[in-house]
Amino acid sequence: MDSICKDCYICCKIIPVSKDGNMLLRDGLQSVDEDFLQAVYELSEDEALIIDADYVQKVGEIFPDAKFYGCKNFNSENGCSLEEKPNFCKIFPKSPLAIVPDACAYLGEVFINNEELKRKIRMIKEEILDYQNLIESGDKDASSYKKIIENLNRFIMKYKDFGSENW
Repeated sequence: MDSICKDCYICCKIIPVSKDGNMLLRDGLQSVDEDFLQAVYELSEDEALIIDADYVQKVGEIFPDAKFYGCKNFNSENGCSLEEKPNFCKIFPKSPLAIVPDACAYLGEVFINNEELKRKIRMIKEEILDYQNLIESGDKDASSYKKIIENLNRFIMKYKDFGSENW
């Protein structure tokens, strides 16, 4: 972790994963892969609540059926026992959708990144409206515009669980 980390290691002790196992909640996008599964052990909700009940509740407000994991490589003396961290650790909490504890030093950075993502999605929605207007005007490239709109909507839907439809 870099210099702003307070070394609470909640992100190592409690790693939430969506119920379908396809989305690592820490960044909202990352698929759970074999490297991840090799590095973690499953926690019961009760075990996660003992570690940090407020954080578990915060995750549960967004993903009520989340599963919780802990990192096998965490040790209480100095955090990570690995010299080279796995990718899913390197990117956390750089994502705008990271779910971090309220006391996390990254909370402000995550908030700023989240607002930037929302701004980007609002701009994409404006772009979609422009393409729809071109289609309605009878533009000769209407079929191309429809494909572009489909791709843009796919991007927006990646963030559906986080409320992108209302941004």
